[in-house]
Amino acid sequence: MAYPELVLQVGVYDTMNDPQIKIGIDVSKASLELSSFDKGKDSVANTPAGIRSLLRRIQKLPQLPVLCCEATGGYEKLVVNLCHEVEVPIAVVNARQVRDFAKSKGILAKTDLIDANVLSMFAEQNTLRLKTKTEPWRQSLQALLTRREDLKDLITQERNRLETLQDPFVRKQIEANLRMFKKQNQHILKTIEALVSSTETLQKLCSRMMQVKGIGLLVATSLIAFLPEIGQISDKQVAALAGLAPYNQDSGTWKGQRHVSGGRSKVRTALYMPAICAAHNNPVLKEFYDGMILRGKPAKVALTAVMRKMVCLANRIASDPEFIPS
Repeated sequence: MAYPELVLQVGVYDTMNDPQIKIGIDVSKASLELSSFDKGKDSVANTPAGIRSLLRRIQKLPQLPVLCCEATGGYEKLVVNLCHEVEVPIAVVNARQVRDFAKSKGILAKTDLIDANVLSMFAEQNTLRLKTKTEPWRQSLQALLTRREDLKDLITQERNRLETLQDPFVRKQIEANLRMFKKQNQHILKTIEALVSSTETLQKLCSRMMQVKGIGLLVATSLIAFLPEIGQISDKQVAALAGLAPYNQDSGTWKGQRHVSGGRSKVRTALYMPAICAAHNNPVLKEFYDGMILRGKPAKVALTAVMRKMVCLANRIASDPEFIPS
């Protein structure tokens, strides 16, 4: 049983065995380049009006297609949100995987139109995970936590500048900035607390996660915000999404070192300091960490394993309200 408001239709979509049209969309700041699917324009503006004109063309097709675009750091959000409004399925895929796919097909040239057609081919030949609609409270939580990280970076930068700065006028400006950034940070923390308090399901899940020594409010909200799949997938999958799953590097008789790779950096950032705390204060995780150190594992490897244990534990808490954290 999962928390009802946190249930995510993970939406693994088997494109290889489905006759639906796959439309590749190469997203840029100003425009969307489209793979061929009708006699209309190959490009539309990346604006509400431009995207709605595209969706009207799509809705006239005999069968609803599946759209596929790359994650572009935010420029894809408008088309994704408008697709959700009219229930047009869309997948957001990893740009590096698409580029590697193109190279595997011998496609070395790169233009917006070529990229759009490569995305269409990629969707035809791979299993996609459809993008699901994000709840308003989760969008707010993501924005607040992202802004908090930005403020932390700005505070660090300004403090570093102060260390060697001599000019009194500039020092006063930087000190004023620091006071402002710290005040904004405190305001964000209070806003996060208010959001958790006003969202019943979020409040319950955060409370249960925070029963684990080492997981506080910011860790719990970060896991929920940046791992929306949490509680709906296996422990191995959630560790891989967080970038905490070790991958083999073997060939023949040669056995290479295992390394974590990829994943969502915001999750790892949120877990790093809490994992250090848990490795010294959580009785279960301390025993696990100390055992790895005694077996000769480097401290960094042992700490990564603790982070992996923590995200898997959070995944079990999210999947089963009756699970008792330890």
